[in-house]
Amino acid sequence: MPRWLRHYLFDRDLRSHFRRAFLLGAAARALSAFFVYGPQALDDYKHGVWPAYQFFAGLPLTLPDYRSHLLIWFLSLPLEVAALFGANSALAQVRAIYFGLGAVSLLAVLGTYLFVKGFRSRIFPPLALYLVALFPLMPFVSTRAFGEAVAMSLVALAFGTLEHARRSPRAPLMLWTSGFAVLGLATLFRFHVGLMFVSYAAVLLYSKSRRGVAGAFIAGLMTLAGEALIDVASGKAPLATLFIYLGENEGGGAKYGVSPWYNPWLFVLGLSLAPFSFTLYRALPGLWRRYRQILIPFLIFVGAHSLAAHKEERFLYPILALELWALAYLWSASALKKWARRLFGPAFLGVSLLALPAVCLINTQEGEIEPPALSERRYGQVTYLDHESLFGRSRFQFYFLRPPSVLENVTPLDFNANRIDQTLIDRPTHRAVVLLTSDPETQTRLIALEDIRTIEARCLKVETSGSLIDRLLYGLNPKHNQRRRPTWYLTCERAVSAD
Repeated sequence: MPRWLRHYLFDRDLRSHFRRAFLLGAAARALSAFFVYGPQALDDYKHGVWPAYQFFAGLPLTLPDYRSHLLIWFLSLPLEVAALFGANSALAQVRAIYFGLGAVSLLAVLGTYLFVKGFRSRIFPPLALYLVALFPLMPFVSTRAFGEAVAMSLVALAFGTLEHARRSPRAPLMLWTSGFAVLGLATLFRFHVGLMFVSYAAVLLYSKSRRGVAGAFIAGLMTLAGEALIDVASGKAPLATLFIYLGENEGGGAKYGVSPWYNPWLFVLGLSLAPFSFTLYRALPGLWRRYRQILIPFLIFVGAHSLAAHKEERFLYPILALELWALAYLWSASALKKWARRLFGPAFLGVSLLALPAVCLINTQEGEIEPPALSERRYGQVTYLDHESLFGRSRFQFYFLRPPSVLENVTPLDFNANRIDQTLIDRPTHRAVVLLTSDPETQTRLIALEDIRTIEARCLKVETSGSLIDRLLYGLNPKHNQRRRPTWYLTCERAVSAD
């Protein structure tokens, strides 16, 4: 660990570090929520953002029975707040949801503070706070509309509370119950977190912590009651979602795809920046001695996912903060070791300095969603004339293409002034026509229409949509990165709107 970093961590009290980590973490999440509104996967829009909008707008929910309504209700709350400020566009609403998720994710920083505040070390506690707040993956993961992302912060808060109770000589039953209740709430957002709930309770049972076991029992009953109430309020039988979910994933969810057993372990190693983190191996025995109560549920959770047929990285989001606690311990315990200073420290800081701005500022799949997101926000009702653009083939049309806006598939020959005028005449309430293509050969037809004035419209400049990362990946391998192609689009405003 560099000397300047050791001095910075050592010279300030823990509360000061907590405040700074909290504020820096909030800033990073706010930037990611605003700039990185693109999807990580189809699910965060299809089973998160879109159903939340449907619930907010009073539309029928298109949600599978194995999905809990709890996440949808939670995600709809930021939409209610955004509506108070007149933020009703698709872009403003997805940003509101991500801002809300980012705010809730700061509970992980609070949980980390509860976990570390009793330690005598002057390096490990603040390092754990900053890793949870600013580790490059955290701002992005914390602002995605997954139940796993919400569960991650709740898991950190729960284990911070539970470990604080375990280390206290006479922790009251209420403290134990509160910690397990938060862990139970995380389970309601992601059922697999129940593995950590049960395994940590088993650890307490083995260590004969009667109050801890009692707290787990009470909170367990509360969790089951909570799930039953959620199902009843959703129009289902009590605990129906859980049983349908188990049936849907019978056989490890193999029908959704099969991955090698070692994928979850590779993710865990990658998160620690292996192989550079191998230089910290001498601190592993101390990590096990001090934190095995948390490591046992951690290992069971990862191990269970390695046995399941279907695996995705997001399934492991609930344990991210716990791994960062372990990494903070290993790094702080190895702060003066030769190879940790020469290899791990420079590699970790170098990667973090490059990756953190990227995950906070660079959008994902921008060519697919940026043109409709910006057009709908500015004009409201829009007609899209599309020729082989990413948005024309997009799996996210259901969110960004909102009636009465429409998309028409056209040929390159339809990119002309007469078609623009006729479109605006046919749809008198539409304020703009947006011409879209991801075909390089058709781009020239858009350029020919730049800055022209027709009878009904005034055309602007051709814009290119595609983030730096998308362009880099597409340039390296165009064949396997078709969804990251750039999209060129030309906006032609209704003339009366521009006057």
